[in-house]
Amino acid sequence: MQQTSIGKYIMVLLMFVFTVSATHAQKFSPSSYIATHKEIAQQLMIETGVPASVILAVAFHESAYGNSRVAKHLNNHFGIKGKNKSKTIRSAYKGYGSIQESYRDFVALLQRRKATNGLFEKYDETDYERWISGIARSGYSTTRSWSSKVIATIRRYNLDKYDYIQQPVTKGMLAKSGAVKIQQDILLSAMEAHDTSVDFTPSESHVVSKGDTLSEIATRYKTSVEVLKRRNNLTSSKLSVGQRLLL
Repeated sequence: MQQTSIGKYIMVLLMFVFTVSATHAQKFSPSSYIATHKEIAQQLMIETGVPASVILAVAFHESAYGNSRVAKHLNNHFGIKGKNKSKTIRSAYKGYGSIQESYRDFVALLQRRKATNGLFEKYDETDYERWISGIARSGYSTTRSWSSKVIATIRRYNLDKYDYIQQPVTKGMLAKSGAVKIQQDILLSAMEAHDTSVDFTPSESHVVSKGDTLSEIATRYKTSVEVLKRRNNLTSSKLSVGQRLLL
């Protein structure tokens, strides 16, 4: 009887170890990383004004889309240095209790550093290139190609589509609104319904240029204003330069 109990205990322990190991060994793909972390990036954009595309792309680049040793063992997705209590790896990088903490600390770092604090007043949520250039100039990375690689990540995976929640948000304006959270969930679900793959081909979207109107775009792509409004969750015909429309 005692041996049976011991055997069961060993089996449960082995199953636990196997589960932990399997979870730890799980790897993100580019698309699964984006799908998993886009909501925290958008929430931080709403709260602070940093484009979701910038947050996602920097994390994607710095953490090898969640698969680096620092990301796995320290939940550090932004290459921020600091103290950690890990007994698994020896590292000069900061340890976090969760991935969300790492994301929030990245934005907090931009806010508290004098070299990047000014970006919050100079640029809005639709100007990801200038945000990245400003972060690069601040010395965030010493690699010369850092900014071009981060921008290339945004363009390759069309991450700038996450910078738009119906209309570009105003810094801090939506931070404490429960109604906006409900609206955001509805819009994200609608976006996901159209998001059958991570990549878009040029024929599937249109980036608004100065002077563009919804009527002209509809005529150009042989569709209607109502179809464009429905596909992009628009409540009016007002457009913003840089806005990406699903066709």
